[in-house]
Amino acid sequence: MRPRDKINKRKNFYLTLVAIGFAAMTVLAFIEKYMSATIFKPLIYCAIALFGIGNILLYIGIRCPKCNSIIGYAIVFSAGKADQCPRCRVMLDEDILE
Repeated sequence: MRPRDKINKRKNFYLTLVAIGFAAMTVLAFIEKYMSATIFKPLIYCAIALFGIGNILLYIGIRCPKCNSIIGYAIVFSAGKADQCPRCRVMLDEDILE
């Protein structure tokens, strides 16, 4: 298994958390006037928490498999394909033996 496979698995899960939180906030923004405040407030707090936790995990949750340093947004939002860890320079597309 390549290190990029592990990183992509985590990245996709964390991006899904962010997307669900953002979608929930968007839907709640449009239906706010049709809901009572007792229902709306807990839902919006949960959506904001999900969005925030997903972003935090994107930043600190994606780590290099070799040196365990935080790669975070460097690999998620890089303009080109990030092919190695910025710290230890391990190639992310090479097969490793486990």
